[in-house]
Amino acid sequence: MNPPNMRQPVIILFALVCCMPMAEPVLGGTASQIQQSQALYDKKEYQKALEVLDKLDSQTLSAPTVRRLKIRTLLRLGNPKAALTNYDELVQVLQAEDQSILREVSLGFVLVLTKDMREQMRGAAFTALKEWHDPESIPFLEDGLSDGSGLVRALAAEGLAKLNEGRRSTRFRQALEDQAVLVKVAVLKGFATSDDTSVIPLVEPLLNDSEIRVRVAAAEVLCNFKRPRGCELLFQYAKAPNPDERTSAIRALVDRQSTGILPILIESSEHKQPSVRGAAATGLAHVPTAEAVTALTRLLRDPLPPVRIAAAVSLGQLRGFDVRAPLNRALDDRDPPVRAFVIGALLEQGERYEIFAGPVQALRNTSEPAVRAAVARALGHAGESNRESARSALMLLVQDTVPRVRIAAIKSMAKIDGEDAIPFLKQSLHDEDDAVRTTAGGALLKVVLPKN
Repeated sequence: MNPPNMRQPVIILFALVCCMPMAEPVLGGTASQIQQSQALYDKKEYQKALEVLDKLDSQTLSAPTVRRLKIRTLLRLGNPKAALTNYDELVQVLQAEDQSILREVSLGFVLVLTKDMREQMRGAAFTALKEWHDPESIPFLEDGLSDGSGLVRALAAEGLAKLNEGRRSTRFRQALEDQAVLVKVAVLKGFATSDDTSVIPLVEPLLNDSEIRVRVAAAEVLCNFKRPRGCELLFQYAKAPNPDERTSAIRALVDRQSTGILPILIESSEHKQPSVRGAAATGLAHVPTAEAVTALTRLLRDPLPPVRIAAAVSLGQLRGFDVRAPLNRALDDRDPPVRAFVIGALLEQGERYEIFAGPVQALRNTSEPAVRAAVARALGHAGESNRESARSALMLLVQDTVPRVRIAAIKSMAKIDGEDAIPFLKQSLHDEDDAVRTTAGGALLKVVLPKN
């Protein structure tokens, strides 16, 4: 009798296993799903990519690379709130900020409002893009030039005007034909800071435009390129009886830092029209002389609050002169907004916070949102020695019930704290108001590190 073949059961078992359908290992399936979602993302099929990602288990999704993919997918789908939630979870895993991803999330909160039905919200979004001052904003600003609102188009044009690449944009030049005066002026203001002489033929016909602001802005461009007619026209406009002509020309001459502007500013500071006096007060900040200080001190007692505000702001900007005494006296101004701007000027001059801590608290507790917003903006002028006190006041204002006050506080916090304000600004992305979240996103774009 032959001995039993001990290998036969093993062979049979091996054959059965080989013939059975292989169950895909969990890890292999997960890897396949990740690859699938990445491929869908690359093909811009973002909804399908998200559906695949949502099927992943929590442990796999917690992997930083996978979480980043989901964040970016959510942003492409226009859902920055969900992206922020996932970013917060990414930070918990990393135990640190991922500033590159945070930058993308912040931009998402801005871009989602550029197509909003509400003009005010689109305005908030394009204000954030305008204040970003980064070439990365150019495609979005160019899109804004097609907005149905002239105000929004003007914001987009102003943003492009601040960037060399933006001023060279074909769409920016085409905006010179826009029907809105504000847009035309914004484009011309951009040309006035350019060194591209090819714009001259585009600008010269606008010297005969029906709108005075356009004519003045065109003259400013030509003055920038040393065309005699442009500079001569500006000085003529700056002495014109029409207040609009005079005001626009004064601002243009100040921007050009033109010699001979001081006598015009001194004369205009006594003009009967408040708008002219206000323009003169603003311009005097750019001619640091004893005569300017004297005129501004006088304007600090002007009958109208807007003129007094302009004078206070300019005194705060002057260096090399003792301007604290008149500003301290103005802390007793009868108009609360004026007092707020005086505080900002004193902060800019480095005055000790204790001097005006009482007025800050009083203004912070006033019932007028515009005043609370003004004091929030004023606190943004705090220097190193006053930063801690200003920060404490801003932390209260950012909890205000009115969005415009929170917006002002967010901007000031970013201004005085820079990168250190990231935790605060990130928390503001969770605000209930769309415009506040967009402002926080815009502020973060300015303080987080650029993409690698």
